[in-house]
Amino acid sequence: MDFRIGKESVQDREKVTSLIHTLFEKSGQSDEFLRKYDQGTVLLKEGDELKDIFILLDGGVELYKKKPNSDIDYPIIKLEAGSFVGIIAFTSGEPSLTTAVVTEPSTVLKIPDSEVRNLFKKNKKFRSYMDELILANLLERFRSTIILQMKLDSANNKLREERNELKVALRDLKEAQEHLIYQEKMATLGQLVAGFAHEVNNPTASLLRSTETLQTRISEMIHRIEEGDRINALAEKLFQAGKKADYPDTSTIRKKSKELKKEFSDAGPAQIRLLAQIQGPVLDEIKNTSFSDSDELDFYLGYFDLGKMFKNIESAGNRIAGLVKSLKSYSRSDTDREWEEVDIREGIHDTLQLTSNRIKYYDIDIDLPEVPLISANPAALNQVWTNIVLNAADAMGKKGALTIRCTHNDETITVTISDTGPGIDEEILERIFESNFSTKKSDIKFGLGIGLSISRDIVHKHGGEITASNAPNGGAVFTVTLPVR
Repeated sequence: MDFRIGKESVQDREKVTSLIHTLFEKSGQSDEFLRKYDQGTVLLKEGDELKDIFILLDGGVELYKKKPNSDIDYPIIKLEAGSFVGIIAFTSGEPSLTTAVVTEPSTVLKIPDSEVRNLFKKNKKFRSYMDELILANLLERFRSTIILQMKLDSANNKLREERNELKVALRDLKEAQEHLIYQEKMATLGQLVAGFAHEVNNPTASLLRSTETLQTRISEMIHRIEEGDRINALAEKLFQAGKKADYPDTSTIRKKSKELKKEFSDAGPAQIRLLAQIQGPVLDEIKNTSFSDSDELDFYLGYFDLGKMFKNIESAGNRIAGLVKSLKSYSRSDTDREWEEVDIREGIHDTLQLTSNRIKYYDIDIDLPEVPLISANPAALNQVWTNIVLNAADAMGKKGALTIRCTHNDETITVTISDTGPGIDEEILERIFESNFSTKKSDIKFGLGIGLSISRDIVHKHGGEITASNAPNGGAVFTVTLPVR
């Protein structure tokens, strides 16, 4: 191509087409090639061989491209005066890529392709003008392509953002749906709980009354066997000591067992373990008593074990009664939960007793010094201790150590429960108190994901805080802080 007109003509296609039109008028060929078309006229069809070129002098033409695998023609560009219609087919020699349709009454120079190429050879001015027109049209198409690509990128970005927003909305919708299902289940559970609590309450009350009566009768029977007898008095003391015994600390029991084995060399391991749980003067009295053989010692230690059993039955009965009250309160919104002055250590000991089957293989380290009484719902707090202890048991399996410590100041009481399990993944540490969030979804473990959420709500209702963290040496640490007042 030989460009002679200048870049201003490249930017002004109408000037170039005007020059081409003038050139044909001077040669007397204007009437031969000049055509007028009405709106809707098809100049070129996609896939047709190019027989004529069309130079648009005025009016408008729109190019359409057929969508793949369909019969739908999609508009891609609108040509104005000064445009070369069929430029790609003309320059490449390939069939037309688009269909050209007149959009308004237009004036066009329709020149046969063969005539154009002959004019190229005969008329240098015509060739120069055509070169300028082709370049101007290609530049315009290139600009249009860039703009279209920018619009496409912008549309894609917007679609991507909308898609991400839709994903978030869909996830929120699913969570809302699951929450509604969960609420419906809980509403149904509330109705079932009301009936269950009513049915369980009566046998529980009967159990507690019977246990209380049985304790009194056994104590009376011990006295009536032989009033004032020193041995029977010891049996009574052992029975009462068993009723007052706290859950044994593993390390303390192990240490005391070693010492007592030296004094009771004929005693068996089970007897030594029971002896290690007896405190103060009662233990001293046993040491000062002469037993004929191991069977006699076992007979009297049975009174201590019997006292422990009664305490366990009483604790279990009271726990059931407390749970029944909680269930009633849960199923009836107009019922106020009972609050009272409590020593939280008693609830912790009760929890350890009632979960002893799950934690019997662990080393238990308990450090619970005297703390102030607080106003609390004891059954609710016991649920907190139970959830934390059972979670620790699930995490540790059959081996591990459980440490429970208690400290206080003038304002707060702090209970720390730590285990030697695998700890809590940092990724889920912040979510562990969320409702319906659970890591127990394997074949051997299952959880609703509400235990810790309920525990958090209970602690908050007591004006306290509950947190979870990982110990430096491994294992999870749960810290519950409760106000003294």
